[in-house]
Amino acid sequence: MLSRTADHLFWMSRYTERAGDMPQAFAGMTHQLREALVMSSPKSAKRVSAFGV
Repeated sequence: MLSRTADHLFWMSRYTERAGDMPQAFAGMTHQLREALVMSSPKSAKRVSAFGV
């Protein structure tokens, strides 16, 4: 019983840690997408800045 509780606590902490990393990963992907759009054409750069991305 104690072992099962410890196992559940371990996995709960792992999932919590991963969930905390998701916003940072999303911000990095958004930055890369913005850079790719800006490099592709000047028109898209204006659109991207208009949306505040």
